[in-house]
Amino acid sequence: MKSNSTLFVHQTAKTVLITSVALALLLPPGLAAADSISVSSNTSVTQVSTQSAAPATTTKSEADPAKVKFTQEQAIAKLKELFPSLKDATVNNVQLGSNQSYPAPANQMIWHIQWQVQEGNIGYGFSSEVDAINGDIINTYLSFSQEKNESYYPPKVSQTQALEIAKTFVAKAASSVKSSELQLNENVGYSYFSESLFGPVQYGYNFSILKNGIPSGSDSINIVVDGNGTVTQFSKSSQGLEYPSAQPKITLEQAQKQFAEQFDVGLFYIPIYKNGKPNNWILGWRPIDQSLYPIDALTGKRIDYEGKESVSTSVVYSEVAKSKDVFQARSSSTELSAKEAAQLVEKVAYIPADRKLISQTLRNDYQDSDRKIWQLYWGSNGNDRYIGAGFPEQSSAEIDAKTGEVLQYQVQAYGAIQDKKKEEPAPAGGKKLSEAEAKVKALSIINSLYPQASQKLKLVEYGDNSSLTSDGSGYGYQFIRYHQGIPVSDSTITVSLDLYGRLTSYMGNRISGIDGITLSPDATISKKEALESYKPKYQTKLKYTQVGGYNTYSNYVAPKVKLVYDTTFDESNGLNQVLDAATGKWVAVYDYLGQQDAQLSATDIKGHAAERELSELVNHHVITPDADGKVNPDQEITVGDWLSYLAKASSPNFTNYYNNNERKTVAGVKPENLYYDAVIFAADRKWINKDESLQVESKLTREQLAVHLANFLKYNKLTAYLDKDVTVSQFSDSSAINNKGAVALVVKLGLLKDDNGKFNPQQNVTKALAASVIMKLVELQGKTDQIIGQ
Repeated sequence: MKSNSTLFVHQTAKTVLITSVALALLLPPGLAAADSISVSSNTSVTQVSTQSAAPATTTKSEADPAKVKFTQEQAIAKLKELFPSLKDATVNNVQLGSNQSYPAPANQMIWHIQWQVQEGNIGYGFSSEVDAINGDIINTYLSFSQEKNESYYPPKVSQTQALEIAKTFVAKAASSVKSSELQLNENVGYSYFSESLFGPVQYGYNFSILKNGIPSGSDSINIVVDGNGTVTQFSKSSQGLEYPSAQPKITLEQAQKQFAEQFDVGLFYIPIYKNGKPNNWILGWRPIDQSLYPIDALTGKRIDYEGKESVSTSVVYSEVAKSKDVFQARSSSTELSAKEAAQLVEKVAYIPADRKLISQTLRNDYQDSDRKIWQLYWGSNGNDRYIGAGFPEQSSAEIDAKTGEVLQYQVQAYGAIQDKKKEEPAPAGGKKLSEAEAKVKALSIINSLYPQASQKLKLVEYGDNSSLTSDGSGYGYQFIRYHQGIPVSDSTITVSLDLYGRLTSYMGNRISGIDGITLSPDATISKKEALESYKPKYQTKLKYTQVGGYNTYSNYVAPKVKLVYDTTFDESNGLNQVLDAATGKWVAVYDYLGQQDAQLSATDIKGHAAERELSELVNHHVITPDADGKVNPDQEITVGDWLSYLAKASSPNFTNYYNNNERKTVAGVKPENLYYDAVIFAADRKWINKDESLQVESKLTREQLAVHLANFLKYNKLTAYLDKDVTVSQFSDSSAINNKGAVALVVKLGLLKDDNGKFNPQQNVTKALAASVIMKLVELQGKTDQIIGQ
């Protein structure tokens, strides 16, 4: 019997500039944070301990001091040699073996070293790991106050120079890896240059480690070099997984033929994301995930993400029959209490008998900021049952505080136990369900949990695959939202039951705006045309890839390496593109920095007096050329434009900061205003007064710019002492200047200057002038008593 271990079509968005996959969504907020800032004394204690395997884990080896070949003294000395800034750091804990992550790593022969840097009463804590067998640095992230780590614009080393520094460092830090085994990944999302104009300059690089001369999707090295040429971050995968033979049993031509024959696309309503939220919809063709599964190069069979053979690529969408018990939203205008929310969960989900409600938090929903939800946790008395050190066995749920809808439930909040030595007891009078009975139960549960499930959802089934989970411990089902007879991408719900039909997991993307889709469900581009458009964009290559290493259907899948023919989409013209079924054009699903760089460049700044400054702002995505490539450098800007430029120069992704916040009017600017995110960003950093009434649509004058600059630099109080400064009185139009102190400050700093003896306070600011001022601010970093723009 084949197991249904499929992960559904495009369930999770790619994340740009992230080069490793983590199970962060399994952890409550803040639990996964590695580095901390604490208040402590100057006293430090070095403690050496050996951690044995966590009780629930059998997939990893135990730390054995007798097997150590690279001592802790050697590890500390190597770190101090490679990272000179550690000379002032104190080692306050060393242990052999690591229990700081879940699942615990298989390779336990690693020195885990805790560092502390003390500055008065403030302590900066961070950690390093070193292989206790070969002495390779596994990871180090230096966390210091920014005043101690200045590497501002212009950087002392270029991106090319930083790459050479990175390669030299890798040779010293990971001597077990030969230079010929390193392959630089140059795609977007791997090598990067820090986008912020304000703040330290950083260059990041990702190298695949070749195994038997073949690229590995499991072993890699990440390194960050700052603008001074100093390495500030280093990480090397250290799972110690075994690699199979590098000799494939089938040829590349055979793999390409198999891909061409089995590749398939489906028609979906596809959300187009902006700032992490659906901003628009298209009717589009996109690949069915199963048709992109890698081909095992040793067997010629397609394998899924667990490494198991995938029999069918066909997808069947079945009706969800309406059951007697259907979800009914609360009509009350008052919010549920935590106790009432817990009772709703306990009515439908399986919570182990020894667990009681231990935590309840009312917060904004991470996926919909307009929704208030209860986050609940159930734990055992004393939390004495553990998945691994630091990870207590807990159940979790999210409930809409107004409607009473259960949004998600997990019997194991931190993922499935890897080795289920203790099975949960059967319910009183309960019996194990057959697959047919389990399906009926799942359909009944989805009706009771999801609003109008029988009208809005369909059951997703894959050919002959069974619903029984791979370890035989339960059943897993997938449902997808339908609209106007078309499936909606990114809207999958999963339901997991144990063998007795008890709900153990209920998860899904709560994507908004589906009911508002008005696009015609009729495609102009046929499926045949879509297939012909997609196929040439794929490349099939031989590589090693990791399967497993995560939880699915409440079942932990141990990681292992396979030799596969992997087929990947050509993203040279942009990431995550899909084919619009109405226009036949490729559309980027997610907005990201630089996605238009290949198509757009500034065409109207050549020879302009501010060409250099404007070019820098375009390169750093502070100013974006229009569809014709025009910047319009002499165009006058508004107050809102200026705040947007500052926000983008400080943090290019600043709009993502407020996705989950309750959106209220700030500085007189309403949430629907185009400049709202920039205004709230500026208010949070006290660049503006949140209680003032800001006219963001009005043109920005030179005098207003001077006031904004004084606030931005945090010197606004100082300006009161410059009100009679000779710098201003010498201007022939000084009598027309109301904020003389602010004007005196910015002129003294060289940010603004006179024009033939006049300051022209009421003259409007152009894009070119704004660009020149911002670049002067960038170059002023490190030369003032305040940290600029951070």
